Amino acid sequence: MINDLDLAYRLYYDYSNYAEQNLKHRRFKHSEILPLIKNLMGTEIFSVIEAGKSAKGKEIFLIKTGIGDIKIFLWSQMHGDESTATMAIFDMFKFFMSNDGFNDFRNKLFSKFTLYFMPIVNPDGADLFQRRNVFDIDINRDFVQLQTPEAKILKDAFEKIKPDFGFNLHDQSTLYSAGHNFKPATISFLAPPIDAENSIDEVRARSMKLIGKMFNTMSSFIPGHIAKYPNDFEPRAFGDNFQKLGTSTILIESGGWKNDPEKQFIRKINFISLLSAFNSIEAESYVNEPMETYESIPANEKDLMDVILRNLKIKKDGFEYLADIGIVRNEINDASSSKYFIRSSIEEIGDLSVYFGYEDLDLSGSEIFPGKTYPIKFASINEIENLDFSLLHSEGFTNVSLNDKNFAGNFSPFPVNIIINENHNQDEIKIGDPANLIIKKDSKVIYCVINGFLIEPALKKELNINGLVF
Repeated sequence: MINDLDLAYRLYYDYSNYAEQNLKHRRFKHSEILPLIKNLMGTEIFSVIEAGKSAKGKEIFLIKTGIGDIKIFLWSQMHGDESTATMAIFDMFKFFMSNDGFNDFRNKLFSKFTLYFMPIVNPDGADLFQRRNVFDIDINRDFVQLQTPEAKILKDAFEKIKPDFGFNLHDQSTLYSAGHNFKPATISFLAPPIDAENSIDEVRARSMKLIGKMFNTMSSFIPGHIAKYPNDFEPRAFGDNFQKLGTSTILIESGGWKNDPEKQFIRKINFISLLSAFNSIEAESYVNEPMETYESIPANEKDLMDVILRNLKIKKDGFEYLADIGIVRNEINDASSSKYFIRSSIEEIGDLSVYFGYEDLDLSGSEIFPGKTYPIKFASINEIENLDFSLLHSEGFTNVSLNDKNFAGNFSPFPVNIIINENHNQDEIKIGDPANLIIKKDSKVIYCVINGFLIEPALKKELNINGLVF
């Protein structure tokens, strides 16, 4: 079998041949994967069965390939809004169906393994792009009570397969760092504990050694961006219990990567990680990996914010002081859950030297103020759409007033906030408030912050952001 790292490099450079082009964003629906599943049914290498139905009657599929004695089970999207690895699974399906220079690798996998995939455990949650199922229950906390049909289906599949290895595929916050530094935890691994004492038996030791091997391989592509997920024992969770029941289980959490909001690069990293892991299992190369490798992986730390503005002069109540301001952006689903808008907030004010930002600016010598509202009221959205926003920003205006009580928008599609409620007043900089700010240097506006997005008025460039409606 090919060396893990050599395989990983070949997969890295050839990945575009296998990326499933019908999945280009994180918020795909159950209906979008049905044609892809149907395509698998028409092939010789895949067996597809309906393992059961979700609470809302959507099919949950179990897909099998290979004829080998080693059984590997991968399940994804127990949490409906955690879809990165699901995309990678469909990339793997396309890889398995290809006919090219990887044929020897594929043939060895198919002869050594029987691979089982449950790509979307929580299709109802996926359609709503929410963590929980439609009962508002976290499926990954339902291993014991089994009150959700989705948990019953997953547990039943596990009991029938009796896998040797399991891959538990999730997404985590993009604000985790790999240790105390500025690097996002793009991938976090965990060999789930089997008890509160964090005991290590033979089954869990296999998971830890395999993760150590994966860590070494993937560090060539995302050095410093790999972390270890917290190992708190959760007696209600599937991964912990599968490990306890004898399946060497690897948790993979997909986190953040700068300028990758749809996680397409992280999807690629998942694809390479998983196939490299299969290679390690086939060759048993992970067996000799020292346990110290696993222990050396830096911990997940929540040291990141979306934006940090540093060393700003603030004046308030007769005082003048220097402070940093940290901003976090949150996604809010639209009515269809297919799209979203951003709602920002000021997360922290003060000495943020222990935090890092995806956007991180030293603004020494600058002063920060709350954003201002343009004094003229507008009668329609069309009037606002035709504004010169760069001019507005350069004059320190972050908000405009709309004299239309019937306007029903949840957010402003423009780089400006819209105020309908005349009582709205944001005249100070406070934790928890939306981040609408003006930064001046030598009395000139150098940055305008609209809903947490940093804008330089002087650049006058097209902006793909949204404001808020008050």
